[in-house]
Amino acid sequence: MGHKLGIDFGTTNSVIARWDEEKDDSVVVEIDGLSDTSDKHLPPVVPSLLYVNDGKAGTITCGVKVRQDGYDSKQDNRLFRNFKRGIVTTPAPEPRKIDGVEWSDKDAGRAFVKHLLERLPYKNEDIDQLVLTAPVASFEGYLAWLNSVIDEVALLDKIRVVDESTAAALGYAVTKPGAVVLVFDFGGGTLDLSLVQLPENREKTGGVLKRLVGSGKAGQHTAKVIAKAGRIIGGSDIDQWLLAEVLKRANLTAEQLGVEYARLLTRCEHAKIALSTDTSVKIEFSAQDRQYAITITREELEALLEANGFYTALRRVVDKVMHIARQRGIFKEDIHYVLLVGGTSLMPSVQATLGQYFTNMAVRADKPFTAVAEGALQVAAGYGLEDYLIHSYGLRYLTEEGKHEYDEIIPMGSRYPTDNPVEVVLGASKDGQTEIEFVIGEIDTDAVAMVEVKYEDGQAVFVAQASQSEQQIIPLNSAEAIKALAKLDPPGKVGEDRLRAEFSIDDRRQLRVTVNDLQTGVTLLKDVPLVTLR
Repeated sequence: MGHKLGIDFGTTNSVIARWDEEKDDSVVVEIDGLSDTSDKHLPPVVPSLLYVNDGKAGTITCGVKVRQDGYDSKQDNRLFRNFKRGIVTTPAPEPRKIDGVEWSDKDAGRAFVKHLLERLPYKNEDIDQLVLTAPVASFEGYLAWLNSVIDEVALLDKIRVVDESTAAALGYAVTKPGAVVLVFDFGGGTLDLSLVQLPENREKTGGVLKRLVGSGKAGQHTAKVIAKAGRIIGGSDIDQWLLAEVLKRANLTAEQLGVEYARLLTRCEHAKIALSTDTSVKIEFSAQDRQYAITITREELEALLEANGFYTALRRVVDKVMHIARQRGIFKEDIHYVLLVGGTSLMPSVQATLGQYFTNMAVRADKPFTAVAEGALQVAAGYGLEDYLIHSYGLRYLTEEGKHEYDEIIPMGSRYPTDNPVEVVLGASKDGQTEIEFVIGEIDTDAVAMVEVKYEDGQAVFVAQASQSEQQIIPLNSAEAIKALAKLDPPGKVGEDRLRAEFSIDDRRQLRVTVNDLQTGVTLLKDVPLVTLR
């Protein structure tokens, strides 16, 4: 039997898990030169760091070797950290020019993921299934990027993608059949929440991985997503806010730091982590031939987070998930466990904020770094996952004033694959029209792309605008709409129903359309894929 693997590509760290048939348990895979094994209390995670040694040749250094070789302290534009944020953020930050070649965060992410896959200590033919994860807060653009990376690797037909926080629900060892769990996934780049009902019939949600057989009902082995929400905010934002506070107290600017910028950012990250257990920490650094020592207390850090809208954003996402859950008949008292994932979830003030919502529930925090990868491994092993779409999707049309608007055709919360197609009758927007295009827009009523991108010495710095919230519509396939044109022959007339379009979603989240001409009876488009939905 071949290997089953799960990979969690994270903003700060990435984790690879494999199912061990002999141990009958999941294990975190260690890759020499990539995995960090310095802390024996932590699993061998791969730091999500990439350094471009030669931009033209594409030579890179990844993972823990970036730190071992001191590349994370170099003051140049070759180091990529938090590049997953740049992939998720809309609009994306400007690419950097390295050795005469432009490198974007998507390029860095592509090189990192491909390098991770290439370094797997298994032959491609020996891998049965590989599951990758994606953040709830990301737009379709992230999935499109991830799919483009997958298309370039030999494992294409063995790869599946699931939500990170939903995978984490499967990764925790909850033994209660049918338990309703809230996954609180708060890492370096995103805050993702999923309310999931675990399978009714399995020995242990976080354990036994036997391939499903034909006997028995599939629904008994299927985890059901009840509600989910996300926002682009995480530990990397705290690092930036803390760095700004340190500079303020030292009466310095980022430019005055010079070569110390990257090193100080790393020290701010370490200080943030230390303040989860210590009440104060001293941040020491040098700049302009002077030594500085700034003391930060936990209370001061929490006040800094409050001032930047951190807790407001946190409460808003929890409120959104619980609102969706109530619409589906699930209330706070129905939740059995709150499962914490990601380093930011371990902060005392974050747990205290959650405690205000969920006072009598069992909070689990024993797998903050591996639950996502291990849950992805559950999916790889054959357990089903009944999921739904987190955003609404609309079809673009032309108003009488000549402006483009979107009419919702797929509402938020729709399950997939769809049982019945959504039918839409269309007419010409002007007399003599000879074709109609099908442009799909993703509608988010609580936009997550509120990230300010600044540049410090050639490096992109992402800072979440935590208090901002608004609707956002992202056209998904406007550039490819020429591939889904319905030709009108004879030309259309205003006021006449001319086309019947049937939209359906398959099990790969592809929105497909079949178009029939009501006047001629001809099928103009037959089951044409328009876009992959989030």
